[in-house]
Amino acid sequence: MNKSTPISSLLVLLLTTLVAHAAAPAEYRMLWQDPFDGDKLDESKWTAVVGPRKGGQNVADAARVKDGVLTITTYTKDGKHCTGFLTTKGKFETAYGYFEAAVRFHTTPGQWGAFWLQSPTVGKPPGDPATAGTEIDIVEHRASDNKGNDISDMFVINLHWDGYGKDHKTVGTKIAPTSIAKPLPGEWHHYGLKWTPERYTFYYDGKERWSTTNAVSRRSEYILLTCEVQDKGWAGNCPAEGYGSLADSKTTMEVDWVRVWQIPPQP
Repeated sequence: MNKSTPISSLLVLLLTTLVAHAAAPAEYRMLWQDPFDGDKLDESKWTAVVGPRKGGQNVADAARVKDGVLTITTYTKDGKHCTGFLTTKGKFETAYGYFEAAVRFHTTPGQWGAFWLQSPTVGKPPGDPATAGTEIDIVEHRASDNKGNDISDMFVINLHWDGYGKDHKTVGTKIAPTSIAKPLPGEWHHYGLKWTPERYTFYYDGKERWSTTNAVSRRSEYILLTCEVQDKGWAGNCPAEGYGSLADSKTTMEVDWVRVWQIPPQP
């Protein structure tokens, strides 16, 4: 839950969390986590990637930790849309387990946020995702689709493999959590993945939402927490006036924690 939540709402949120969240399977044990405590990003766990990507600019100051929450802010400066892109590449990589994050989206058209896994060798060799690895998008959230339709109360789960060129393949699903009392945008939810050598199973607030045996990776992958910007693309049009300054922007992706569990090795 958000550590900055007023005391009057704390008990309600705690009870909601306990009901909604199904912990990792009983035989699993915690392997890695980041509760985002303290007042700065733990650079032993994360790298803030900088440089251009799609229609935006990844910058280090877009990702900040305060009051126990990581906030990635998308903002506009000198006509450029800036945002944050965090990865555990080279610091934490693993295969299989139960991966989960508590995330709150405040998404704006032209921008989207995501919690995902990536292989450093995706597409190499082609035709063999078990060896090459697969991009595993546990959650991607947009406020708008490419036609300008409001899809803020939906999210998508996607797999990508065989690289991003002519051999690229993808499969996924859209999730509309209409049976959930809390709306998706602006509220805390848990997004999870159980990854085994045979299957991916995806969860939303502890409930299974999609499962597939397509393109199951059998190699170590790293975690990403990212926001991206692309005008007139997959997430619609960027606001003509931009997203506001770093101090004023309301376009954020907040993460309370990320956790990874695995079955302990047998003696």
